[in-house]
Amino acid sequence: MNCSIAWRQKICAAGLALLIFFAAWPAVRAAVAAEPAAGDQAFRRFIFVVGANNGGKNRIRLKFATSDAGAVSKLMQELGGVAPADAYVLTDPSRNGLETGFRQLQSILREAKRSGQRIEVIVYYSGHSDERGLLLNGEHFSYSEMRQAIDGLSADVRVAILDSCASGALTREKGGTRRSAFLVDSSTAVRGHAFLTSSSADEAAQESDRVGGSFFTHYLISGLRGAADDNRDGRVSINEAYHYAFHETLARTESTRAGPQHPSYDFQLAGAGDLVLTDLNEISALLELPAEMNGRFFIRDSQGRLVAEVNKRPGQPMSIGLEPGEYRVTAQQKASWLSGAVRLEKGKKTVLAL
Repeated sequence: MNCSIAWRQKICAAGLALLIFFAAWPAVRAAVAAEPAAGDQAFRRFIFVVGANNGGKNRIRLKFATSDAGAVSKLMQELGGVAPADAYVLTDPSRNGLETGFRQLQSILREAKRSGQRIEVIVYYSGHSDERGLLLNGEHFSYSEMRQAIDGLSADVRVAILDSCASGALTREKGGTRRSAFLVDSSTAVRGHAFLTSSSADEAAQESDRVGGSFFTHYLISGLRGAADDNRDGRVSINEAYHYAFHETLARTESTRAGPQHPSYDFQLAGAGDLVLTDLNEISALLELPAEMNGRFFIRDSQGRLVAEVNKRPGQPMSIGLEPGEYRVTAQQKASWLSGAVRLEKGKKTVLAL
C-alpha cells in the first residue's frame, strides 16, 4: 500500500454504471433552477444519480459514493446539457426505493416523449455490489433487474455508468458484448444504449482519500472536463471519455493493494454522428494548459478540493472547463513540482503560467 494514498475497496462484484435518465419523485432530491422553455433545443437530457455508501451489515461504509454521485450530477449540469430541474440525486436508497424510482422515471419519460424532442437519459450508480448485483443497505438489486429497468426506459439513448466492484458483470447480462462505438457528430441520429463500468466482472473498485472519491469517477470527471478531448474540438464524446478513464484508472491502480482496475464497456449504438457527453464551449470559464507544458496537473478549488487531475503531453494545448473562481494548480514534471494560483473569470479563457 502506498502510504501517501489511503484507499478502500468497494466490497462488491459489479462496477459502476451510469445511466442517463430523467426522474422526478419526492424521494429524489432535485437541484434547484429554472427549467428551459419547451423547444429551446432539439433534445432533452436527463440525469439520475444514485450514491450508496451503505452496503449493509458486514460491509465497509464507503466515504465517497454519495459525493461522487453529486459531483457527476453537477458536472453534467455545467457541461452536459442537463437543466438543473432535470437532474436528480438519490442517496442511500433501499431496494424498494430504487424500484419505485425506475417506475416513476419511466412514467415521466413517456410524458416527455410527447414533446417530440429527442430524449436522452443518464443513470449513474456508485456504491457496493457483488457478483449478483447492487447492494443497497444489505438488499440486492440484481444485474438482470438493472438491465431490464434500463432497457425499458422510453428514451432514444440510454447511457449507464456503474462504479462498483465487479461491475463488468452488467455488460455480460443478456449476452452483452464489447464492441466499438458507432458515434455521431451531432448526436441527433444515434439510438441505443451505452454502458460503462469501472471494473471487470472479477475486480474490486477502489476509492482514494488522495483524490477524494473513487479512482474511476475521478478520472471520468477529469476527462469530461476536457482532458479526454483528443481531437481538440471542444467536445468530449463517450468514446473519448471511456478511453481516458480506462487508461488513467488502470495506471493509478496498478500498484494498489487491491490490484489494477480495468474499466469495461458495452456500446450498442446505431446511427451517424458522435454521442457527445460534454461541450466545453458551453462552460462559463476555461483554463488552458499551453502546448509546451507537459506532465500531471492537479487542479484544486479555493476549498482545497481536487476538482480535476490531467495527464498532458507536450505539443498541443489542453482546455479544462471549470466554474469561475480561485484555483491552485500543481504540476508534476518528472522529479520536479511547480505550483501557482489562478483566477478564472466568467466567459473568459485563462492561460496557465507557472
